[in-house]
Amino acid sequence: MNFRTYDNITGQSIVGCKSVVIQDQVFVIVAQLFGGSHIYKFDEDQSSFSRFQDIEVSKISKPNDIEAFQVGSDWFFVIADSSKAGLSTLYKWNDKGFYSYQSLHEWYRDTDAEFLDLDGKAHLILASRSQVPVIYQWSRSNQKFVLQGEIPHMEDVVAVKHFRIKEELYLAMTRYIGDSKILRWGTKQFTEIQALPSRGSMILQPFFFKERYYMALGSDYTFSQIYMWDDENKLFDRFKEVYIQAPRSFTVVSTDRRDFIFTSSFKGNTQIFEHIMIDLSL
Repeated sequence: MNFRTYDNITGQSIVGCKSVVIQDQVFVIVAQLFGGSHIYKFDEDQSSFSRFQDIEVSKISKPNDIEAFQVGSDWFFVIADSSKAGLSTLYKWNDKGFYSYQSLHEWYRDTDAEFLDLDGKAHLILASRSQVPVIYQWSRSNQKFVLQGEIPHMEDVVAVKHFRIKEELYLAMTRYIGDSKILRWGTKQFTEIQALPSRGSMILQPFFFKERYYMALGSDYTFSQIYMWDDENKLFDRFKEVYIQAPRSFTVVSTDRRDFIFTSSFKGNTQIFEHIMIDLSL
């Protein structure tokens, strides 16, 4: 009753992995600092992943994040480029592989990309080390992302995640030092509702189990904090602290009866925590 190693994809300084299922085919997109970036495909005969495609990365100097998503029936992924001379690039699936489709955001040291639905329209948020996050909207006429606006007063964001609680849309904006922020979508703009003190934070990750909403704030220097949503006050309260060496992601995995969260580490082993409900009324 535990997790075992199934397969291994070896790379050089891997900074991001994203899995995507297209037409019943399973792919893993792997971005690397060195040696190029690649796409692996699950081979059912071998029951393992094999290299499927080398990503054309002439415009990518220092990948920092991958985001895969679907617009209509088309599949895309974007690589955020964090180098000074970088060009965050959008790739599109053409039934044979992914090809470079659109260049976004030149020379801004992008740190993260997040795809989301805003008022029924496809949007892409790019966070950056050198300016406030910018919002692109998908143009149906041009079939491209068009710059729409920015999120003010949010300089030096390293990661952005969106989540919904009872139809309300929120953003979790991670800052390495200072305050990470929770923003809520209102009348055509995002407004700050809560600040969470950050010390060496590279990830502020929302997740939920059975109508309980949580927020994990990682730390490279101290304990990571788990917050829980207070439905009455519409804010997150500190719930628990856990020690993880330099956490980089928190990923929910659920089986038939049990709920887990995987926490990847930059310096140590990945840790797996189980979410359990304890009845204190007895």
